[in-house]
Amino acid sequence: MGLRFLALAGVAAAFLVVGGTAKADSGTFSGSVTPTSCGPMHPIAVAAGETTIDVVAAETISANDITIDLYDPSGALKAHGDTATSPEEIVYQSADLPPGTWHAQVCSFPGGLVAAPYDYTGTYSTSSAPVAPGTPGSGTGGNGGTPAPKYVAGKLVFSPATVVDPQRTEGEPLNFLDPKTNDYWESGPYGTTTQNSFIHRSTDNGLEFHLDSPAGLRPDAPPGGGDTDIAVDDQGFHYFADLEGLVNLGTSVSNDDGNTWRKNPVAVQNAAVDRQWFAVDNGTTTTAADNTIFLAFHESAVGTYIYSSPGSTSATDPVGGLVWQNASANAPMPLAADATCGQIRFDQVTRTLYYACSEGNHVRVTIGHVAPGQRTGIVFHNVTLPTSPGGGGPGHLFPALATDSGGNVYAAWVDTNDSGVYYSSSTDKGESWTTPVRVSTAPATTAEFLWAQAGSAGQLALAWYATDTAGQPDTFPNWATDPQGATTVKWWGYAAVVSNAASLSSTIAQQRFTEKPMHYGQICNQGIGCTVSSGDRTMADYFALNLDKTGAIRIVYNDTTSQHHGAHLYEVRQLQGKTVTGKSAKEPVPKSPMKDVTGDAQWPHYSPTGAGPNQPQLDLSNVALSMASPSMLRVKMSVANLAGMLPPPGKTNAVWLTRFQALSVGDFGEEAYRVFYVGAESTGGLAPQFFAGSTTCTDTTPQNCKVVDYPRTMAVQGRVCGNTISVDVPVNGGFGIGLPVGNALYNVTAFTFGRNDANDLYADVDATHSFDFALGGTPGGSPC
Repeated sequence: MGLRFLALAGVAAAFLVVGGTAKADSGTFSGSVTPTSCGPMHPIAVAAGETTIDVVAAETISANDITIDLYDPSGALKAHGDTATSPEEIVYQSADLPPGTWHAQVCSFPGGLVAAPYDYTGTYSTSSAPVAPGTPGSGTGGNGGTPAPKYVAGKLVFSPATVVDPQRTEGEPLNFLDPKTNDYWESGPYGTTTQNSFIHRSTDNGLEFHLDSPAGLRPDAPPGGGDTDIAVDDQGFHYFADLEGLVNLGTSVSNDDGNTWRKNPVAVQNAAVDRQWFAVDNGTTTTAADNTIFLAFHESAVGTYIYSSPGSTSATDPVGGLVWQNASANAPMPLAADATCGQIRFDQVTRTLYYACSEGNHVRVTIGHVAPGQRTGIVFHNVTLPTSPGGGGPGHLFPALATDSGGNVYAAWVDTNDSGVYYSSSTDKGESWTTPVRVSTAPATTAEFLWAQAGSAGQLALAWYATDTAGQPDTFPNWATDPQGATTVKWWGYAAVVSNAASLSSTIAQQRFTEKPMHYGQICNQGIGCTVSSGDRTMADYFALNLDKTGAIRIVYNDTTSQHHGAHLYEVRQLQGKTVTGKSAKEPVPKSPMKDVTGDAQWPHYSPTGAGPNQPQLDLSNVALSMASPSMLRVKMSVANLAGMLPPPGKTNAVWLTRFQALSVGDFGEEAYRVFYVGAESTGGLAPQFFAGSTTCTDTTPQNCKVVDYPRTMAVQGRVCGNTISVDVPVNGGFGIGLPVGNALYNVTAFTFGRNDANDLYADVDATHSFDFALGGTPGGSPC
């Protein structure tokens, strides 16, 4: 069967036609919608032998955002059109289009109707045009059976959240741990308006992170700021991709662990390219010669693609990871119709590429076998998975795919109707799939953003955000306009480990991975359409889960619950419990006092000449919290050598600061987990000033927090005792007039940095590991 589906906005559908067309039916329709409801079903008569249905709907007010759905005679959803503002168009093609009465329905994008009237008009036509050549359709996968899962409570222990970056906010983070070094890499976009995207790296297994930049900005040359991805090959060479304003993709390569990057800003230049992903084939040898980097993306209103490049061979290689070509045997045509697709995955065991995309009421997987050393001419085919059981289709936003060490394949998604998490498995390289199983259970009632990784055979890990409030994430109160209402909808991070996941008798263990709410209210999951509707897209479109060398779960995610509602970047790790690779994690829960290794306070951490010298006066060795009295918090920060208090090169002031989150009130009186801090600051090496406060934020647009600042808000009592800075802060009133501080202090972390003023981009020097602290207990102890 050949099948093609396009969803376009504002332009007519463009597809190849062989011979003439004969319109068998055409007509117009009209109706109205409300901000929370759809219009009527509009019938479309399809005769035997017809292949194409073309439907266009336009709102009376073009700025109003609508969607359009197409249903077959059985009532099944076959296509969903939602790209931007009105109008919307669906062109649906199939070589064996079922005859009968089809229906089109127009709905409002939640929050997208900005002004009345909410009326629309539309046109439709059918024809017997030959199916567009070169765009493969999907074959229905085989039946892999119907599982009967068992549900149990998860028993893993997760760490307190690690602060990845105390200053910059960043949406949709991605992570991976280098399998050789266990260095932890993270990347994410800062926004196309800033032309910046970031990379953070940890050399101590994710206990502290540093920005890969000597200037506090992106690691490679601009432009950028859109979707990112980062990967590593078996040579230790790193690859970074950035979206250049929905026009082309830029790719960069580092052969020296992030000190320098070489960039091709027009690696893939096609109109309206979007959401690129990397996959790495390390070949069958340990050399660089047979390495291949795959780059998957979609071109809006055209289709999906997979390109390839040789792996880099050295710092003088002008091609590897920088120059790309279409990997498909069907080049230059798309692999399949345009769709929203998750991260591409390469199974090194079976040498198979998998690319999971949303298509109507099911997931579509593009599959291609890759011979050793093969980079082009790969024969791909598309397989249709079973219908999503939740009554909708895969969405919210990307479907997820993972492969385990036994070659089993898993696809997972969030259903757009019931907002549940589902997964299906395949034991024959994606050709047959089990009946989908619901993973999420109460209180994870409404799910959003899903990620998947698999370990040993039959072991699957999933992570997502969820709230116990039933409904559609797009329709919840928006923090920007109703902060009080938004806080009634609390989101948490959830994880599930599925054992025997490729069998018909799996066990699903669900639990939270965050110890506090991480978001309030609406989550807009319509991509750039959220800009038009003013929807809450603070966290962008996803977060990520990966595994370390032991198979322990590692998650990078956003927490927006501060007073700024910014996309603050955090990481949590599995401390205890069985990992998905069959090993056991046995790390203790961190607590105060927290020791920190010395010798890691270089400035800069990354530069074309390598890391700078260690800064002993800013080289943290310990941080400890205690109660100086029942109402007085004491913070002690120790460094390697405090004989001098000079700032790092390029800055005028040296700063020692401990920050944490605690339940409090936001800037509008709403519930918030404010960011508080205690610090000391020396100008030019002089005696320090001691201070405390609650953060401010520099916005690029109103209520769009970008750079978090730590001004000297409240003067407090402090002292220098040898190599230790000790600061006492009254819990009530010491952090700001009228600001309550909850008894639990979350993600307590000490930082050292240099700055010229409070609104500066700080020189990122050192950080300790994070821990939680409970106020109270028995006061006492020396101030030094």
